[in-house]
Amino acid sequence: MRRAILLVPVLVSLLVACGQSETPQTDTAAMASAMPAALTEAQVAGTWTGVATLAGTDSVLAHWTQVCGNGTCRGTSQEAPNDTIMSTYTLMADSSVGQTSPYTDPSIPGVQIVDHWSARIVGDSVIGSGRFVLASNPDSVLVRYNIRGTRSP
Repeated sequence: MRRAILLVPVLVSLLVACGQSETPQTDTAAMASAMPAALTEAQVAGTWTGVATLAGTDSVLAHWTQVCGNGTCRGTSQEAPNDTIMSTYTLMADSSVGQTSPYTDPSIPGVQIVDHWSARIVGDSVIGSGRFVLASNPDSVLVRYNIRGTRSP
């Protein structure tokens, strides 16, 4: 019994030593170099033209033009040249995320829709994706699409 009592401090110190975990130091320099630079308003501002394709296909939904700056864009489409759709965007890390005001798409008369999108700009190129939803039901998804475009001179 005396031998067992003498082993208790040894067992306790082993359990404490095994229970401690060393937290490796974070290499913040490596993390900073791996993260893309934050998108700036100057990179977004301007006139952009491109195409929207149905997600998962190369079927063109629209040829579009966006004139953006200071958190808003005025969008037009070659397919509906008389319509200008307003949207707002927010810069989030290396992307811009936005949505249109509710509007009626000529292909779906009488139904208000909202376009939600996100885009990444690299130099004078933009790529992204989006979805159209019913304005009355934000959880609905009518169409998913991808975009690609370039800054106009």
